[in-house]
Amino acid sequence: MQLGEAWGTLRGLVRNHHSFSDIKDLVGAAGLPIHRLAHLHQRLPGMASKGQLMDAIDALVGELAPEDQDRFVAGCVRELLRLTPALRPFVEEALATAGWGLSGLDPHPLRLQIDLELTELPAPVGDGLKQALRRYRDGDASGAITSICGVVDTLTRSVYEQRQLGDPFAATYQERVAVSFSALEAEFRAPLTAAAIDAAEVDLLWHNQRQALNQAGYVLGSFRRSFADAHGVQEAPRALVQRALDCAVFIVRTIAGVFRPPA
Repeated sequence: MQLGEAWGTLRGLVRNHHSFSDIKDLVGAAGLPIHRLAHLHQRLPGMASKGQLMDAIDALVGELAPEDQDRFVAGCVRELLRLTPALRPFVEEALATAGWGLSGLDPHPLRLQIDLELTELPAPVGDGLKQALRRYRDGDASGAITSICGVVDTLTRSVYEQRQLGDPFAATYQERVAVSFSALEAEFRAPLTAAAIDAAEVDLLWHNQRQALNQAGYVLGSFRRSFADAHGVQEAPRALVQRALDCAVFIVRTIAGVFRPPA
C-alpha cells in the first residue's frame, strides 16, 4: 500500500487531537495548498465546523498525484510527532494498518525492515540508514541502495582513518570491508577470550566471521556496481533493496559492535 493511502487512518488523530487552526497549520506544513482552505473559519458568522474542514482537506488530498499524497502523509506524520510526541504509539498503530512503520519521525514500509537499533549507532551511520528508508519510501530504489552503501562507506572510512590503513577508496568495496574488520581483530577476540572460550574455537569464530563479512561485502558491492544511482546502469528492483540492506546491517552490526569512531 502506498503511504498516501494511510491518510484515512491518520485523519482521526489530526482531527481529534488538534484545534481548528492547528489543523490548518499542520496540513500546510505538510505541503497541502493551504490557501485553498482560507475561506474556512471558525470565528465568523456561518463558521465552518471541524468536520467541514476535514472534508475540505480530504478533497484536496484526493486531488494530489499519488507521489504527492505520499509526501503529504509523510509530512503529516512528522508534524504530528513534532507537535504532539505523546501520539507516537497511536501514529504507529495507524500506520501499521496500512503496512507502514516509523523510523525516528519518518515512515517506512514494514516490508523493508532494519533489524538494528539506530540510536545506538554513530550519528552519520544512523542518518544514512534513515535516508535509505526515506528513498525507498519515495520509490527511489536505486537511491536507497546508494544510501545503504554510503553507510558502509562512512563506517569503513572511519576505521581506515583511525587505524591509519591508507586510502579506503583505493581498495575495492569488498576489500574495504574486509580490511576494516581485519584491523579490529583484537577487539573482536577480546570478549570471546574473556568468556573463557577455547582458543581454537576463538580462531574458528574469527576466521568464519571474517569470511562471512567478506562475502557480505561482495554482495553489497555487486549491488552497488549494478544498481546504485551513482554507479549503476539500470534501476534497482525494489526486492533487491532488502537484500542490500540485510548485507549492510550485518556489516554495520559486526564492525560497529567492536569499533567506536572518535567523537
